[in-house]
Amino acid sequence: MGTAGVLAVALAVPLGLSVAAAPASGAERVTLPVFAVRSSGLTGDQAAGLARALGLKQLARGEDGGVRYASEKSFLAVPTRAAGRGRDEDGRPTTRAVLDIAALKRLRTISTATALRRATSALATAKLLPRDAKPVARKTMMTAVDRRGRTIVSAALDTSVSYAFTLAGLPYEGPGAKLRLSFDGRGAATGLSVSTRGLEQAGAVEVLDAAGALDRCSRVMGQGVRVTSAAPVYWAPALATAVQTIEPSLRCSGVDTAGAQAQRVVVPAAVDARLPEPPAPQEPRPGAAGRVTSRAYGVADVGSEGTGPCSGLAHTGENLASFNGQFTSRGIPVEFSWRDQNAWEQDFKDPAYGGDDSDWADHVDMTYWQGHGAPTGFSFAGCSSNDDSFLANTDARWGNGDAEWMSLFTCLILAQESGGQRWWQRWGPAFAGLHQINSFHTVSYHSASHGGTYANYLLRSPFLWWNKPMPVRSAWAQASIDDQPAEVVWASMGPIGPGGAVSMNDYFWGRGAVSPDVPAASVTGYWYISGGS
Repeated sequence: MGTAGVLAVALAVPLGLSVAAAPASGAERVTLPVFAVRSSGLTGDQAAGLARALGLKQLARGEDGGVRYASEKSFLAVPTRAAGRGRDEDGRPTTRAVLDIAALKRLRTISTATALRRATSALATAKLLPRDAKPVARKTMMTAVDRRGRTIVSAALDTSVSYAFTLAGLPYEGPGAKLRLSFDGRGAATGLSVSTRGLEQAGAVEVLDAAGALDRCSRVMGQGVRVTSAAPVYWAPALATAVQTIEPSLRCSGVDTAGAQAQRVVVPAAVDARLPEPPAPQEPRPGAAGRVTSRAYGVADVGSEGTGPCSGLAHTGENLASFNGQFTSRGIPVEFSWRDQNAWEQDFKDPAYGGDDSDWADHVDMTYWQGHGAPTGFSFAGCSSNDDSFLANTDARWGNGDAEWMSLFTCLILAQESGGQRWWQRWGPAFAGLHQINSFHTVSYHSASHGGTYANYLLRSPFLWWNKPMPVRSAWAQASIDDQPAEVVWASMGPIGPGGAVSMNDYFWGRGAVSPDVPAASVTGYWYISGGS
């Protein structure tokens, strides 16, 4: 990718790093290359050349050299019609929107083969076509079903192309190894994410053998997680992290004691690597005196919660802080932010099932959660058991308090099917006035910055021709595209109300239109959108 792209070198990779392979024998040393960073991001000229190649007037280039574009009109757009205005339970203005079924049925997208050709041509014209990277094209899909699961409409919204990079024959992934383009039915670009570095081999480092890799992943993820693989990779941190080298890493995967899929954690693979000390746990939360005693209805507010080092997730504190900071810096209250042993299952459980969500997750407009997850819920194992260690989908009834949007940065919550149940069967009953659940169809990767990226897209202030706030589900999709490897599939779902009323185009309060609540008794079906990162 020129001086700003990935200069991958094809090298032979020693055996013995995969968990399935035999470990190195005797005194054999296993080494892998180290790569020096020679450039970071695109230059202004490269960004301008890419804009011309894609037929865009301009591309916004970030301070880190990354380039991101999302068409305000067409990025993940779903046709709806305005159908009146009203007020929510707090007296705030709402705008009712209904699905435009006829327009959805008319939507057309280009084929995956055409999208691949379009991406290749544009990148080649801009002299940014990457070497040693595999493009994968897929459709972003929207589906609406009635309460019995019968399809009302299903349509592709766009066709995207994501590039999977390699270094020394190993996956090279992360927010600093991103190249993704999306196209509408006319072949026009609707989205673009470019965050790459120019690399050059600069020596080698001794790395752990298979047994050592498993041991390191086990130590990092803790006793509460059974490590299932420790795969060798190269990890590319976000461009804002000004690293000098890219060194071999291990992608740790596992399952926790509650049966939840662990968020994937990436750790150094070098034999002599020093692992960072885990952050100090949060001070114990207050008892009854710390409970919310008055409602903040009428005020836009948020909360955050997640398991941390007690579940093998070292960066949860940083990630929640990045989410919180975007809101507090704009004067929007963060009513609570519990982590580690203070993250409690009962904070998300409806009082009808013995929980206390009316004081926490259903007390605020949006709650952001980080931890391990499964298609049927998310886990607190290893951290707390108040009043148990797994929030099951059957315990959730959100929106009968104040919640509008539930943001679950975890794994598999919105898997399309699991255990014979579809997404709408598992999570449909949780909608009792809630507008959206935003999460993932696949396993996600642990992150220290996803929350802040997401919140910034929700709240940012317009600047010139770009930087406008994004709708909630689009902000979730774009943050996940920026932050997660290409294989990760993000997903969003919500209820359909009488007459086809939907909440999929909601903005956060004060940033654009928000739909009215749909009470549980008025739900007539559900919508679902998913796409690749």
